[in-house]
Amino acid sequence: MGRSKAGVLVRRGSIEGHTRPPGGEFAQRALIPSRLTPLLSSFLGIHCVDTADRAVALTYDDGPHPEHTPRILDVLADHQASATFFVLTPAARAQPGILRRMLDEGHRIGLHGADHRSLLTMSTRAAVRAVAQAKDELEQLAGTPVTHYRPPYGHHTPSQAWALRRLGLELVLWSGDGMDWVDQPAADVVERVAASAFPGGILLMHDDRADPETLQPGESLPAFDRALVADHLLQRLAAERLTIAPLEEMLARAPHVFSGSRERMRRR
Repeated sequence: MGRSKAGVLVRRGSIEGHTRPPGGEFAQRALIPSRLTPLLSSFLGIHCVDTADRAVALTYDDGPHPEHTPRILDVLADHQASATFFVLTPAARAQPGILRRMLDEGHRIGLHGADHRSLLTMSTRAAVRAVAQAKDELEQLAGTPVTHYRPPYGHHTPSQAWALRRLGLELVLWSGDGMDWVDQPAADVVERVAASAFPGGILLMHDDRADPETLQPGESLPAFDRALVADHLLQRLAAERLTIAPLEEMLARAPHVFSGSRERMRRR
């Protein structure tokens, strides 16, 4: 299916491709001619899609986890909902049965990397080599092509994104974040991510925390029930007449909104 070409909107130091302002947080941006989009999209990540369909994509990072992920899969099955899991290859290697279950139950697999290091800590050559090796391994483990990649923390440079696209990987970021990597009441996670949902949005959740070494003073690893969060979130979205659509389906049928914030691309 062909995709419409998007224009580009600029706001608060970020560059984002969009055919038109859909309202809300996207309303106050200046439109740049769509002829620039093919170039800009080569080094930006997909933030959401431009659609009137009341559908969102649900994505999970950092797994698979031996306990959390199967319970989340149970909840998704109960709601007849699908998700895209951006997995780390060591976790996938350690949990081949869960990886197979994801695919058998109609979910999709994306790559999150071989570890959770920010790409901003690497040169373009080193980053591309690491991601290419992880992509090859994940394709062998899953027995299916891997075409979507979410860089840890959403960090990447334009040159890295350009090179990764040449590997056949689309960079997928997010528009709504549960911020579920630290401990907090489950209801707070549900409220935060549900409040960020809008038609065409991409929701970011986690079935594990892959970087516990980065906990800040006073922070604790999540102890809330991730499956309970998934259940309550799906109920909340249904009550707001938002359905869960497969990420790949949304990306195939609607123009992409691209994001390239300076914060995500800044070397540290």
